[in-house]
Amino acid sequence: MTKNADITPRQDAPCKYFSERGESAIATTPIVVGSHYDIIVIGAGIVGLSAALALAERGVRVHVLEARHIGWGASGRAWGQVAAAAKHTPKEIDATFPPERAWRINETMARIPEIVSETVRRHDIQCEMLESGNLIAAHRPGKELGLRRLADDLARRGYPVTLLEDAACTTVTGSPRYRVALQDKRGIALNPLAYTRGLARAVLNAGTSISENTTVTQLERNAQGWIVQTAQGAIRAESVIIATNAFTSDRLHPGIGSEIFPVRAYQAISRPLDPQILAGILPERQTLNDTRRLFSGIRIWPDGRLHVGVDGPERSGDGRAFLTGASRRLRMTYPQLSPVTWQEAWGGWVDMTADKYPVLHDLAPGLWSAAGLSGRGIGVGTVLGRDLALCALGQAPDAVHPITAVTPRWYHFAHSSIVRLATAAYRIEDAIADFRFHAMGQEFFLNPPLDRVQSTSITKG
Repeated sequence: MTKNADITPRQDAPCKYFSERGESAIATTPIVVGSHYDIIVIGAGIVGLSAALALAERGVRVHVLEARHIGWGASGRAWGQVAAAAKHTPKEIDATFPPERAWRINETMARIPEIVSETVRRHDIQCEMLESGNLIAAHRPGKELGLRRLADDLARRGYPVTLLEDAACTTVTGSPRYRVALQDKRGIALNPLAYTRGLARAVLNAGTSISENTTVTQLERNAQGWIVQTAQGAIRAESVIIATNAFTSDRLHPGIGSEIFPVRAYQAISRPLDPQILAGILPERQTLNDTRRLFSGIRIWPDGRLHVGVDGPERSGDGRAFLTGASRRLRMTYPQLSPVTWQEAWGGWVDMTADKYPVLHDLAPGLWSAAGLSGRGIGVGTVLGRDLALCALGQAPDAVHPITAVTPRWYHFAHSSIVRLATAAYRIEDAIADFRFHAMGQEFFLNPPLDRVQSTSITKG
C-alpha cells in the first residue's frame, strides 16, 4: 500500500471463536531501547514467525516486532485450509519459471500440508488440525472441463487426486449443487490463529523475543547495520526482515507497498447444527471450495459449526459480512439445512499481487522482504518465512521462491477502484450462475445440453 492508503492495522478484532480454542495468547515483552540483535523481524504473522523460528533454531539472535498483536492480520483471520497447491496450477508454474525453479516450487507446493503438519507436531501446536483433504467443485457446467483438465494434469504428475463425478461427487460433497469435484486427500485444515500463536510459542522457546504493540516508523542504515525506529525508541540489528504482508508500506522501503493489492475477505461461523443433518454434509470433513471467483469455502468444525467464506464491503476495515447472501448460498448448496444461525463474522485483508505470485526481495544489504500470499497464507506463508531466513543467512540460492526486483505497479493508485469493479463483475457472474440453478431447476442445471458446456480454465485452487 502507499503512504496514503486506507489499510492499517486498526481493523476489527480477530475471530473470538479462534481465540478461545487451542493455543492461548502469548506473553511478550516491550523493546529495550538501544538493544542490538543479529536480525529484527517486522511482523508477527505466519511469515515473520516462520522466519524467526528458522533463524533462532540456527542460533541467530532475533527480535520480532508486531504493530498490534500476534496473528492480528490475515494469519489470525484465515479460513484455515492448507492445500497441496500454490495459487497457480503446476502447468502455469511450468510456463512461468525456468525448469529447475518451476520444479522446486511445484515439488514444495505439493508437500505444503506435510510441511505444516510436521511443524504442528514438532512444536506440539494445539490448533485442531484435521487431515481429511480438500475438495474443489465446479459451481456451473462451464467450469467442469477446466476441472477435468486440471485433474488429468495432476494425475500425470503423480499427484494423488481423484475426479469425482455425478453420484460420487454428491456423496462426498453432500450437495446436489455439484456434479464434478476434484478431491485431494493431502489437504489439511486447522485453526489459523492457534497455529500462529503456536509458532510464536516455539519462537520464544528457541530463545527469541517478541514485542507487540510496537510500530516501526522508519528504517535507517549506517556502518554498523540497521537502526529500527519505533514509537517507543530505536533498536539496532545487522539485518532486518520485513514480513508485513497486506500492511506493507512504501514508508519502510520505496516501492514495496505499491506492488501489493490488499483485498478484503470475510468469513462467518454458525452455532452448532443438528448432528444428524451434518452427517450428510461433507461427511469425510474435507474443506470445500468451488470455482466461483468470490470466496466460497465451506468447512465443518469438530463441534458441529459451519464455517464459510462470505462476501462483504470491499474496502472497509470494519465492514460487516453479507450474511444474508451467505445463508442464501448455503440453502442452494445444502437444501437439507434448516436456517442457519450465525454466531460470529469477521474480515481481514488478503495481500494480493498483480500476478498472484509471492514476491521475495533483496532490498538493500541486510534488508529483505516478502509478501503477496494471495490467499495461500498458512502453507505458502510458512515456506516463504523459511525462504526469508535462508536469504538472511546468505543462502538465498536454496530458497524455494526466486528473488525478484521490486516492481511498483503504476496503476496502484487506483487499486481501490480496481478491486470494486472486479468484485462487482464477480458478483454478477456468480448471481447469474445462482439464478440459473434456482430458476431452471436442479435437474436442468446439472444435466445441460452438451453444446452448453464450455471450455474454461479453473480460477481457484
